[in-house]
Formats: sequence, structure tokens, C-alpha cells
Amino acid sequence: MRFNVPGYPLKFIQKEPSRDASAHQFTYIYKFYSPLTGYNYILRADYHQEDVFAIKFYAQPHKHSDLKYSNITNRGDVPNILVSCLSVVPILLANHPQASFGFIGSRTVDKASQRVEGHQNTQRYRIYKELVKEKIGSLTFEHVDYQSLSGYLLLNRAAVNLKAKEAAILTMFAETYNNLLDV
Repeated sequence: MRFNVPGYPLKFIQKEPSRDASAHQFTYIYKFYSPLTGYNYILRADYHQEDVFAIKFYAQPHKHSDLKYSNITNRGDVPNILVSCLSVVPILLANHPQASFGFIGSRTVDKASQRVEGHQNTQRYRIYKELVKEKIGSLTFEHVDYQSLSGYLLLNRAAVNLKAKEAAILTMFAETYNNLLDV
């Protein structure tokens, strides 16, 4: 898949405080509209201890679904939607210059075909990984790939000790998202 598309402009909605006692501190919420799918998409940038954002998005019609990050729309426009989501990275770096970024390629849950994808090396993960490698260089970030979790980390090179920073982020994410595989 090629990602030579412009994406759509992000509109900042709000900064939402975290309502739990986890390492998740607050969330920046953005939205954008795809004229091809006819949907608004909600992008959530969850900021955590260790100066790391977890980037998540879903189609607005799925906002009340427990599976909102796993549902598929089958309406196309994947490259523009993903480029739009990735465009949040430089926006967030402007205010958080040492931040790292992580994402998980959620497994697909398709009720129509009764298909539930496994956790490792998901289709979403493979596409996200391709996008990030194409669009984000290695000057600011070290790219760290976790195929067994379908996870990817853009580790900010501003960290003094990258291995220690990576370990701290992984520990924090494991404690914060301990039910990640419970779909």
C-alpha cells in the first residue's frame, strides 16, 4: 500500500483528564472527516508517564462500541485516514519535544463474517508499520517493532539511555493496559 496522499486536516476538540489512577495522565482528542467514507474519525492521543503517547482512532459511528478500535468499516480511504492520524505526531512534538509514540494494530473483529483475527502480527499492525517506516525517519526516533504484540514504538532519541527508556515504557504500558488482549 502506498501512502502518497495528503490526509485530512485535524481539528482539536479538547484535552480530557484521565479519570483513573493509572499512568495515563490525559488525552488530546482530535477529529477529522473523510469525504470518501462519509465518516468523522476520532483520534485520541493518550499521554502517559514516561512522556509517551498512545495513538488511537476509530470511526465516530463506533464510538459506543466496546470494539471501536477493532471494527472495520469496509468503506475504503485507508491511506488518507492513516496519514491523517500520523499527522498528529509533529503537532504533539511541538508541545512535548521529548515524547515517544506507541500504537497497537488492533485485531480485526468482523461481525458480518464472524472473523476474529489473532493478536500477533495483525493486518492493521502490518499496515501501520509500513506507513510509519515510510513517513517517519530515524533522526528523531528509533523505530522499535513488537510483532508478537502487534505493537510499534517511536522511541524519541532525546532520551539519555534509549534501552532504559524503552524498558520503562514497556513496563508502564504492560501495567496500564493489562487487559489489552481481552477482546
